[in-house]
Amino acid sequence: MSELPGGIPPATEPVPRNSASGVELQATDDGGWRVLLGLRSRKSRFMPGHLAFPGGVMDAQDRPDESGAWARCASREMQEETGLEIPVDAWHEAGERVTPALFPIRFRTRFFVTVLERPGPADHLEPATDENERLEFHLPALVLEDWTGGRVKLPPPVLPLLRALVATGGGALEEVAAILREANALEERSARMEFAPGVWAHPMKTATLPPATHTNVWMPGGRRFVVIDPGTADESEVGRLLAVVQRRRDLGDAVAAVLLTHHHRDHISGACVVARRLGCPILAHPQVLEVLAGSTSEIETRPLNDGDEIDLEGVTLRAIHTPGHAPGHLAFQLLESRLLVAGDLLSGVSTILIDPRQGDMDAYLASLERANALDCRLLFPGHGPALPGRQLGRLIEHRARREAAIRDRLESNPTPLAEIARAAYAEETRMPAVLTEAQTLAHLIRLERHGVARRADAHGEFWSGLSRAGSEDGRLDSRSTPGQIEAILRRRFSPSQFELRDDSAKHAGHAGATSGGGHYHLVLVSAEFEGHTRVEQHRMVYDALADLIPDKIHALGLTTRTLSE
Repeated sequence: MSELPGGIPPATEPVPRNSASGVELQATDDGGWRVLLGLRSRKSRFMPGHLAFPGGVMDAQDRPDESGAWARCASREMQEETGLEIPVDAWHEAGERVTPALFPIRFRTRFFVTVLERPGPADHLEPATDENERLEFHLPALVLEDWTGGRVKLPPPVLPLLRALVATGGGALEEVAAILREANALEERSARMEFAPGVWAHPMKTATLPPATHTNVWMPGGRRFVVIDPGTADESEVGRLLAVVQRRRDLGDAVAAVLLTHHHRDHISGACVVARRLGCPILAHPQVLEVLAGSTSEIETRPLNDGDEIDLEGVTLRAIHTPGHAPGHLAFQLLESRLLVAGDLLSGVSTILIDPRQGDMDAYLASLERANALDCRLLFPGHGPALPGRQLGRLIEHRARREAAIRDRLESNPTPLAEIARAAYAEETRMPAVLTEAQTLAHLIRLERHGVARRADAHGEFWSGLSRAGSEDGRLDSRSTPGQIEAILRRRFSPSQFELRDDSAKHAGHAGATSGGGHYHLVLVSAEFEGHTRVEQHRMVYDALADLIPDKIHALGLTTRTLSE
């Protein structure tokens, strides 16, 4: 993502859909509670692989225009997912939550709680649909312990309700419902939204690039914590952020600093006002501090460079210089927990724009490779929800495919930039042309630097292609050297995806050797291979290289691997 350029209207927030969720309890022998949680399918669009309460969207069966629709929805969803038939009048209302605007899919969820009297089901139930992989009754305290240890994933709305159930220690159902209502009400006022222990999140409404509407403020730390990227100075937005900060302070944690990932307005506009209100310094890359110069009177500022570390008393934060989207871009690695506050390295709702006027595609791709090599398990982007660490590898592959589509549109005669962009982004019908053309231009400048493309005019409005490596048309043939073969492969795959081995010594005289005696073996790793047989994986590679490797050239052996292998 990026700051909102002129001429592009801001996006509107997704409208929340009405839904209901049932908190099904069982009393334990010691007077506490067990609670029913489903492990959401890993193929789910919303919170895959997370433990959550059964529930879902209201539909016509629930008679949404009549009284009692929310409770009917809770009973229907419970029966559909678990097979348990809960009478509508058995539910007690337990409050309401609205999905924060950082999510691309949002719900207005009303929670209900009831107790399943013994004798009841065993510790687990058989899921009635493929929405859940497992359904089990859990002790809330043990689930929270597993979450803290990184062994399970929990949606942010579930965490406060589990904490409230632990705090109740039992009691009458009416009392439990009241405590859950209070917990939900507190979260609506100033949410303690955690995607990982010690990492709080708060979305601020900013002037950012569609489809995003908010910029995430991440607050990682231990007994000390930092506030990263407050992106607006709007008084009401700042007030909501400071309420969340105060909630964490009330737990005994102290604010150490305001940190900035880069200089775009949707990430820095609230930095000075927030730092003044909190009485803390601003830390950022020197190039970002230059942009802020003149606005930081009476605020202490400190430069952060690559490798600098901040001790947060239980968490160590390391600055990682990741230019490309912006020249002074920093990501922040949480060393003990393999987490990364990624800024605008990637987005949870759309693509990252590399504007050639201030960004650099070569630097950006190198930054993605560097961040991917950190092997972080969870990523906290500037826009959208937290993402799994493997998303960096997928993004690298996506950019390689997009660049291949751009390169394929290059002809010997000059082609207009707009035409190249339309063809390369044909499926992105909602993306404004000014953005697809800027992204295409960033790739073309990179291809020009590598001798693959050439601009035909001073303004970069017309481009042509250059042949290279091996044959006259730039394809692999029997004359290709290892360096030329690697140049060919880089047209389809990122450097981190493949390894090219020279097996000439083992295959001397082999029919598959090139005329110069060379025999090469390609080892290729891709997330796209997951769930495919080896034969299917090889076909995917051959299809990707079909226009670059003629049928009669057999000088390239092939081994494919998934990311998990």
